[in-house]
Amino acid sequence: MRNLILTCSALVAIAACGPSNKDVAVAKTARFKGDKLQLFAAAKGATESKHTLAMSDETTLTIQTKGRWFTPEGLASNWNPEDLKDGKSRLEDKSLNIALIVKLLPDADNWVVDVTPVILRFNSGMPNPEPVDPKAADVPGWATGKADQLAYEIYKALRPYEVKGAGGVMPAPDPKAPVPSGPTPEPTPAPPAEGSAAPNASATP
Repeated sequence: MRNLILTCSALVAIAACGPSNKDVAVAKTARFKGDKLQLFAAAKGATESKHTLAMSDETTLTIQTKGRWFTPEGLASNWNPEDLKDGKSRLEDKSLNIALIVKLLPDADNWVVDVTPVILRFNSGMPNPEPVDPKAADVPGWATGKADQLAYEIYKALRPYEVKGAGGVMPAPDPKAPVPSGPTPEPTPAPPAEGSAAPNASATP
């Protein structure tokens, strides 16, 4: 029971510390302007502060994190592939290995950041992990949430380069904003239809 309480507390703490849905939406739609290598370096720094890098390529503006194993409940697993040699431990069935691919992509004159999870599932009795589509219905939210969390961390690092008003949801008008004063101009009268009885201003009396 004590272990169950600790596990639940840990899950609550993880959820409380993550970005909100609004924060994630802003991060995913943000546009940035600046030197691409400076933007890439900032994105790399933010990624490296949270994950171990497996690859970083300035020519393709791509970063990939090293895959990490998680239990089906989303807790980090201390499983190590080297343990198989000595039979010390094994993965829990349905554990997920998650790596993240970060790409800096052009968008007209600006840049956007795309973070995509690469997910493998361990199935007991199968020799190799199973590739999993992140959009599959049976993928838990916490798994794809890893990509959302990193996207928000990168957004915070790139915020000085953000193009205000580019992408995302346009803000609602400020209800306290002053309303323009002055008389409303009268509409220009339409000219009379041809053949009507209305007088023609250009006609000679």
